[in-house]
Amino acid sequence: MKKNLVASVLLIIFLCFSNYNYGQSPAHGSWGISAVVNSSQADLLFPFWLGNSNTLAPSIGIVGISGVNTDISAGLVFHHYINFMNNFAPIIGARAGAIFGSPKNGNSTTDIIVGMLGGGEYFFSSNFSMGIEAQFNIVFSDKSSNRFGNPGGENFNTGSVIFATVYF
Repeated sequence: MKKNLVASVLLIIFLCFSNYNYGQSPAHGSWGISAVVNSSQADLLFPFWLGNSNTLAPSIGIVGISGVNTDISAGLVFHHYINFMNNFAPIIGARAGAIFGSPKNGNSTTDIIVGMLGGGEYFFSSNFSMGIEAQFNIVFSDKSSNRFGNPGGENFNTGSVIFATVYF
């Protein structure tokens, strides 16, 4: 498992410093705000362009269940844009983050998530885009967490998100 994590980190570093641009990239602002929606929650991302082909986006999300539990998620998402075709570009990337659970009763938990992703993003203008991504994630559950049904264990799952971004 540690070899896979190291390989993933090395791939991210390689992609961060590779700025290959196989096609004409659309104009865009240098940073943005993304609303990301999946089946269980919505997150905010703040993508920053690293050259013409890469973004790095800190992310945050909050889910509160009245009087029972609060989950705060935080992480980083990396997108590498491949072969821009007019205003559309396929993307590959990676994500890493944690979900911090604070139940009203019981111990706080921290679940760690790392994953790879692929998808595409369409740029309607220099200030607005929409995209979709499919994910393959590995979760390292806290020993007190039942969030993924495997306290203290490792889980593999797939996911998908739809996102919209406003660039400045």
